[in-house]
Amino acid sequence: MYITLASEFHYLRQPMRLITIPVSHYCEKARWGLIHAGVDYVEDAHLQLFHYLVARRYNTRGMVPILVTDTGAITDSTEILRFLDQRLPESAKLYPKSQIQEVEALEEDFDERFGIETRRWVYFNLRTLPARQILKLAGQGTPLWERAIAPPFFSPLFRFLLHSLDVSRENVDRGFPVISDTFDWVKTRLSDGRPFLCGDRFTAADLTFASLAAPVLWPPEYGIKFPPLEEVPPSARDAIGQFRAHPAGEFALRLFREHRSPATDTQPSGTGTLAQKAAPSP
Repeated sequence: MYITLASEFHYLRQPMRLITIPVSHYCEKARWGLIHAGVDYVEDAHLQLFHYLVARRYNTRGMVPILVTDTGAITDSTEILRFLDQRLPESAKLYPKSQIQEVEALEEDFDERFGIETRRWVYFNLRTLPARQILKLAGQGTPLWERAIAPPFFSPLFRFLLHSLDVSRENVDRGFPVISDTFDWVKTRLSDGRPFLCGDRFTAADLTFASLAAPVLWPPEYGIKFPPLEEVPPSARDAIGQFRAHPAGEFALRLFREHRSPATDTQPSGTGTLAQKAAPSP
């Protein structure tokens, strides 16, 4: 179900602007929140590291996603969800009053542990792909000039990116149990027949888990298109297949199918922005 709430943000003179690294699963979390709220927004997408040129205007660390509105900027995916949730009717809130502590605790754990390890895993497993293939994935919807400049500098930039995210075989091996244990925990949580992590309704806990599981699932509804699995290293392909077949993976993929609108046919403009409108469900 998708909620149309554009009228609730009537005080905004312009569509909201979401600054992203399009491949980022934390940015996907914010995109999904905007879709759930049913508001118009413009995605201002940038390649990793190039995004600092825009993001540092709003926070010194250059972290994304950033949601820019007429009244200010929100610089964290969780805070973006909470901002949008303020104007949702109680029946559609991602943080229902009766479950807010439980939802927030799960969301924080997914954000601070699980999401970091799924990101590290996917960067490590894609590092051996040709530069043109990585740039094709990461550059979707980004400005033409960024995509033009990036290839000659790809190797040092990518090495710096891997270093900044602490991507190494040792850290990936150490973090992989966090991913698998989280999947097993979700499986156990759902084993009583509940449709969602906190019971009978879709909440920020579900949205966050599914978004941050995306690097090991590659759902077709994601905000960008992942490459065909046959183009990735066999070890990564096998792991993605296993995660998709896991009950927690099946749960996350169902959430993408049923609670996130299908991937839109977005057309990057000359400035690298994507105009996206959330459509109500049938």
